[in-house]
Amino acid sequence: MTYIVRRQSGYYLNLRLPKHLFPDRHTLRVCLNIRERQSALFLAASLAQRVHGHLAEHPLADILTLRRLCTEWRDKCPAPPSTHRSHQPIANPAKSVANGPTLSTLSKLYIDEGKRGGTWREVSTHEVERSLRDLFELMGDMPAEAFDVHQARLLKDRLSRCPQYFALLPQFKGKTLIQVIDSGGTYKTITAVTVNNRLRKLSAFMNWCKSNGYVAENPLMGLKVMVGSAKEARLSFESADLTTLLNLDALKAEARKHPWRYWLPLLGRLTGARLEELCQLHVADFITLQGINCIKIDDGHESQKLKNSSSRRTLPIHPALIQLGLLDYVNNQRDQNSDRLFPELEPVRGKLGHAPSKWFSRYRTKMGVIDPKKTFHSFRHTMIDDLREAGVQDSLIKRIAGHEDSAVTFGVYGSRIPIKAMVEALGNLSMPRT
Repeated sequence: MTYIVRRQSGYYLNLRLPKHLFPDRHTLRVCLNIRERQSALFLAASLAQRVHGHLAEHPLADILTLRRLCTEWRDKCPAPPSTHRSHQPIANPAKSVANGPTLSTLSKLYIDEGKRGGTWREVSTHEVERSLRDLFELMGDMPAEAFDVHQARLLKDRLSRCPQYFALLPQFKGKTLIQVIDSGGTYKTITAVTVNNRLRKLSAFMNWCKSNGYVAENPLMGLKVMVGSAKEARLSFESADLTTLLNLDALKAEARKHPWRYWLPLLGRLTGARLEELCQLHVADFITLQGINCIKIDDGHESQKLKNSSSRRTLPIHPALIQLGLLDYVNNQRDQNSDRLFPELEPVRGKLGHAPSKWFSRYRTKMGVIDPKKTFHSFRHTMIDDLREAGVQDSLIKRIAGHEDSAVTFGVYGSRIPIKAMVEALGNLSMPRT
């Protein structure tokens, strides 16, 4: 979004205002007193960010107040390098930031270097490229040195107003991302966690730019939106929820064509593993250790990835899963020469859990569990809550969940897998009675 129009020899701020706040007049126009396009773009973007910030704090502000404030902000803003206001001559122009490489040029170098060096796995590459696309869709291209703290704050604001499932929902068809954001419409936005994830990836890109001498500072360093705790973001399941969602007849009906629909909720309940960890399981991950049937959560195969090093773990298989026929299913997959436990799952942007996540959301809603904070990940929270209520040692819970434990005696010296202790701990989990 350029935010500018040209009238005769000068440029004007041309900012579309939210329709729900300004139903009678949608555009704010202010003379920028600038003749050079690139400088006008930078100033207009800065003014637009300040207008949006003012409206967030003062939603009843009228258009005359906004015009007055823009004029004041414009006059206080220093002239950009190599440009001049219409009434100011230039004696010895400084080196223009427009002469430096653009963000799009550097992003291509960054991606190429990351791929050549094996820096990212497939899913990470998709996420980095997605974050960079967001940057250019929301901010446009510009010289890297022109991306300053004002641009960074504007980017954070726009990311926070991005809609969920933008590319999938028909209501956004034919519209650009910035058009949707500036429309002032009502829609569900991406979560604060998602915003911060994208800001982190873009900050890593700017750190690369800094390390390679293209910029002096990283304006995205430490920039993030405030979020609640993970506990507030997702809830545990109640006993009634588990009875409903783990109804074997209901799961079998869902799994007629897709066996993973039967096994994933059961595995989620009795292992507490993350959805992606379960979706990427291989039949070779089912092993026997100390005479006990176990599941290995690892990244030993090309299609597997872990959230962090603490996620690598081995879990005993709950007796209820064996009784339900999990090992028979594993052997059947092995007999069919299938490497993966759920070979029908296809990656979407590098993630095998995409389709299962969508399905589970539909399934729980159909079954009457409609709280949006109750997701597949709630199985994980439920397991942790159940183990704590049973008095299981916190360090062992972290080991089972694949959480980092900063205790020296456990994190450094506790390398042996406490399988028997895990068996006893997981014995506190049970399937609901139907």
